[in-house]
Amino acid sequence: MKHENNHRDKIEHHNHRHEHEKEDHLNLQGTQRLKALISYWIEHNTGHLEKIREYAKLSEEKGTSEVAEHLNEAANHMQKAIDALESALKHV
Repeated sequence: MKHENNHRDKIEHHNHRHEHEKEDHLNLQGTQRLKALISYWIEHNTGHLEKIREYAKLSEEKGTSEVAEHLNEAANHMQKAIDALESALKHV
């Protein structure tokens, strides 16, 4: 992939809002705060997961299957983390 795509993604990542720094849930206590944070982490990481899968597909299309393989592996790990967060949220 081209360098400018990498640079664009870095800019894109740094410009997306980190809701946990700005939202009211910072004023919440205990269980309410934990639920808000876990929900945020699920949403935030799902966005990253989608982007990783997108670039895995692009890598495969460009003939860099080794890169695609590693990105897909990372996506699988991230999906497991999201699944664990969703399970945690059910028990809070």
